[in-house]
Amino acid sequence: MGLLEEVKRRRSVIESYYRNYYRHLEAKEYAKASEDLWGIVNNLLSILRLLMEGKPVSRHRDARSFLSYLANLKGDVRLIDLMDACEVLHANYFHNFMDGELFNRYRLRAEWLIKRLDRYVEEEIRKRGVDLKR
Repeated sequence: MGLLEEVKRRRSVIESYYRNYYRHLEAKEYAKASEDLWGIVNNLLSILRLLMEGKPVSRHRDARSFLSYLANLKGDVRLIDLMDACEVLHANYFHNFMDGELFNRYRLRAEWLIKRLDRYVEEEIRKRGVDLKR
C-alpha cells in the first residue's frame, strides 16, 4: 500500500473513531470514549509520521517519541502535556476509573491535541502537494 492510500485509510479510521466517540460520549461510556480519543490521536500521529518519515507509529513508545520530536520541531511544548492527558485516557479504557467530571477535564485536553495534530497534518499535506481526493 502506497503512502497516499495509507493516509486515506487512516483518515477513514479516524472518521470511524469520531462516530464512535460521539456515540459513547452521549451514552456516558467514558472508558470507550477514552479509547476512541486515543485512536484518533494515534492515527493522526501515524499520518504525520508517514508524511514526514515514511512510516507510521507502530507502538505506544513510537507515538510518545514522535510526539516529543514534533513538539520540539514545532516549538510547541504544550503537546507533551496534552499527550500525557491522552495517555491517562488510554489507561481509563483498561481500568475504567473516570467519572464524568474527570473524563471531561481530560477529554478537553485530548480534543485540543487532536485539533493541533489535525492542523499539522493539513500543513504537511499542503507542503507535499498531496491530493487526497484521487
